[in-house]
Amino acid sequence: MQLTTVGKEVLRGARKARELQEAGAGDPTVQDRLRKLKQVEALRKYRMGWPEIQELLGISRATYYRWRKRLKEEGLAGLKPRSR
Repeated sequence: MQLTTVGKEVLRGARKARELQEAGAGDPTVQDRLRKLKQVEALRKYRMGWPEIQELLGISRATYYRWRKRLKEEGLAGLKPRSR
């Protein structure tokens, strides 16, 4: 059986969805952390200071940079909670 262009795209999309699910995209904690990262970036763009950001979002500057680094290095899986 030969796949059409549309069939190949559907297959690629299904693979990507599975990869995202395995990486933690469906995890509410991962979604919350990703949302907070994006919010910090938007607030910093408008020159809001860290004390205000910390009060508003409930994350410290160190946490933001740690999450950002883990996202860059590990993808969404890096935002999963880690046991201590």
